[in-house]
Amino acid sequence: MADILSWALLITPWFLLLLLDLRRVKRFLSVAFFTLVLTSITWQLAETYDWWKIEHNLFFLTNISAFNYGFLPIATIFVFYFTYPNVWLFFGANLAMDAFQAFVVSPFIFEKIGLYQMLRMSDFGLFLLLYSMVPILYLYQRWYEKKE
Repeated sequence: MADILSWALLITPWFLLLLLDLRRVKRFLSVAFFTLVLTSITWQLAETYDWWKIEHNLFFLTNISAFNYGFLPIATIFVFYFTYPNVWLFFGANLAMDAFQAFVVSPFIFEKIGLYQMLRMSDFGLFLLLYSMVPILYLYQRWYEKKE
């Protein structure tokens, strides 16, 4: 089951982009790739500080979940696509999504299936970690679109 979920989290989200106006999606590709950089650093920190441990992964990935390369950048694009530039809507949508990720998806799906195991970080700590990236991503997109 963990294999199927890992492959689905890596590949399936990319097809969701076909539901959107691809010209508008291009506007947010940079912030999606920036999300990959930030979250990859986070996964490296998690390994160093034992925040969580990868229990099951795809054969070509070691300490970064397939979730990071499939679902996360696409979720970033969707949130920006539907909420940006409305700052309150953007932060509110991210608050709801990060809370759902930290308090529902992580403990009741990812940990139960065996993708990873939380070690030195609580669910609330995970929520704070996830939500701490939101202002960085918003400011990055504002900077990226700044007209001179």
